[in-house]
Amino acid sequence: MTKDRTIVTTPLGKVRGKAHDSIYRYLGVPFAKSLEDSSPFSSPELIHSYPTEVDATEYGPLCYQRSMLRRECSGDCLTLNIYSPAKGDELLPVLFYIHGGSFIHGSGNESLYNGENLANSQNIVVVTINYRLGIFGFLDFSTLDSSFTGNNGVRDTLCALKWVSDNISCFKGDSNNITLMGQSAGATMVSALVTLPSVRSLTKRAVMMSGGPTQVQSKELCRQKSEAFLNQFNITTKEQLLSLHWKELLDYQKEYIKKMNLGAATFRITIDNDLFSTTPIECAMAGGITSYPMLIGTTESEMGFLAIKTLSRFVNVESIVSEGLDKESDEFKASLSTLYEKLYGKERVVPMLYTDLVFKLSSIWFAISLTKHTPVWMYRFDFETLALKMNNMHAFHSTDLPYVFGNFTPVLVRPLFLLQYNMNTVYEVASFVQKDLHSFMVSEKCDWPEVTTYYPVLARLYKEEAIIGNMIDSSLLSLYEKSSYYHLSHKGVTPS
Repeated sequence: MTKDRTIVTTPLGKVRGKAHDSIYRYLGVPFAKSLEDSSPFSSPELIHSYPTEVDATEYGPLCYQRSMLRRECSGDCLTLNIYSPAKGDELLPVLFYIHGGSFIHGSGNESLYNGENLANSQNIVVVTINYRLGIFGFLDFSTLDSSFTGNNGVRDTLCALKWVSDNISCFKGDSNNITLMGQSAGATMVSALVTLPSVRSLTKRAVMMSGGPTQVQSKELCRQKSEAFLNQFNITTKEQLLSLHWKELLDYQKEYIKKMNLGAATFRITIDNDLFSTTPIECAMAGGITSYPMLIGTTESEMGFLAIKTLSRFVNVESIVSEGLDKESDEFKASLSTLYEKLYGKERVVPMLYTDLVFKLSSIWFAISLTKHTPVWMYRFDFETLALKMNNMHAFHSTDLPYVFGNFTPVLVRPLFLLQYNMNTVYEVASFVQKDLHSFMVSEKCDWPEVTTYYPVLARLYKEEAIIGNMIDSSLLSLYEKSSYYHLSHKGVTPS
């Protein structure tokens, strides 16, 4: 008979969760001290004890943001959620998941990331976390006070990982078998985190879903952005900054983002020579990541939603693509345009070009750099529901998340399945994805070919069936090797 684990005794104190079907949920568990007890612009402080029993039956507050979730934000946001199967008493593999959201919004509390289905179907422990966002998490105001730090969103994640390593065995998780995983901005964070020996000592392997290992910035650029924020609102002292309510600061942040006109690149991880001394690709090329298996992938058409012209105009994609190729010769751009039109047709040139520039290429280059020193596999999620096919959007950014977590009813993803009268194929694709993830977590291997240093780059392709195919056309990879983007990506960050 399985014992009741509603109340768990940890080295820090008691945590009271809730049994739900065949899963125990422990929600809103604090891993760091409240930001209201210190500065929201300084490093987090790991919690060392719980003076009273922690009520972990409901999700905690969100970190400061303009939230579509319509949930409370507060300084008590540095919390995590644990989903642990009820059956059995053995310690289970742990999935430590970092959410995306362009480092400006999102939360581990979102219904899309509810870990119950995944934990139950694969018999693993799932952990989701919150970390600071926007100006609180990714600007650096240390010019005002030496106690202020940059990369605070990353520091929060490191703090959560340490808490999990120290305490997850109390929740039936194996602290010696933790898999680091992130999607979008969370995957970019994973690419940076795995360069740290301390992270690799706490985890066994990592999974990157639709991240950009090149989407990091220099310390100089972060300083410029941070000073631009302070100057825009005439903030000159520590006291002045701390006197502003977080809601007022979010109003400022909105104006700042508009003025900077950098879109999703406004907030990035900084190569600060403190936490990080090198970019992910540089570190991989130098052999800084060894014997640490990785699984890296994207969707087939990350920016496929740009097929809808109103959305394309909304994000000003033509300007973004133009800026992404501004260092390339006219001859190169002409060759690129011709090849994309040949491979994808005229209608898909822009979304596929943007998909490759932001997601696929950097992921492939990172994988190839890694494979010289550690095993790495790639995947591509191609499966399209009827709704995606009808709108010619294909498998775009984040459409793979419901299949990973087994959650198909959250409001944000429900439109994807409105016309899918027969969900059996959807469930089957989800089964492929989840079983491959589980296999990687327990065996540190995938049952398809590893990435090598030569083309083609083979990957698992999730269609109506799971097959093996090319991650990207080899002619595109060969052409991009002649680009400035390729050479800059392998040299690291520049000040601007």
